[in-house]
Amino acid sequence: MNYSNIMEEIKSTRDYKETVVKGELLKEIISAGDTALENHGLDIVLFEDGEQTKQKLEGKAGYFGKFIGAPHYIAVLSDDGRKSKEDAAYIMEMMRFKAHKEGLGSCWITIPNTDEIKADLGIDAARSLCGFLAIGYRYAGIFKKDIQEKAFRQGAIEITYMDEWGNTPEWEDLEARGLDQVFYLTRFAPSWGNKQPWKFLILKKHVILAVEKDSSADTDLDTGIIKFYFEKACVDKGLSLQTAEASGEFNIPESYEIRAVYNI
Repeated sequence: MNYSNIMEEIKSTRDYKETVVKGELLKEIISAGDTALENHGLDIVLFEDGEQTKQKLEGKAGYFGKFIGAPHYIAVLSDDGRKSKEDAAYIMEMMRFKAHKEGLGSCWITIPNTDEIKADLGIDAARSLCGFLAIGYRYAGIFKKDIQEKAFRQGAIEITYMDEWGNTPEWEDLEARGLDQVFYLTRFAPSWGNKQPWKFLILKKHVILAVEKDSSADTDLDTGIIKFYFEKACVDKGLSLQTAEASGEFNIPESYEIRAVYNI
């Protein structure tokens, strides 16, 4: 899969055709999620009857209070915990990329992780409902075209610091480290409310991901998404990437939390 092209093209779809997606194609999309991360206590659930699912959830969930109707929905369930949510978000993005590659649209939907919602959906109350995705064919045609623009994103140098926190690099600085195209692509990562609550600190051979502490947004899901974009951008640009333990003093402000350290 060419991740770079999809990062530039993909956007959230909020208007879908009623056309049902073939079962084999849905299986391929779910398989992309299954193989992304294994043995993490995660389960993927497909809700094939989109209309029935919409009736159960309308008024209880959605994006900024508006539920998005689609022919199908996909959920990721996990055990409770930060790492499970990160992994769930990573898997969701893998499925979104596969769906885009196959000509489908998708959109994250905020679903409260409550016993009532899980009961409505037939989900075991003991599991955590980590992610919920609308999926189907984008609504476009002779009478109505998809004119939705890609959401605004900060630039590559706006999400990075170099050598020390607060030191914004020049584009040439990123080029010198071979990271210019990596962060150009990473900047396209979606986040709750398009807040982009992350910063990357480039420090010698390390890249530190720090995410803003914000109780109004699900930063665990945002963290999984930004990790997916950064790691896949590195893969596409041929950079060797290893995760490392957070050690030493990085002088990250208290309003941020280190969520990953990479050796490049």
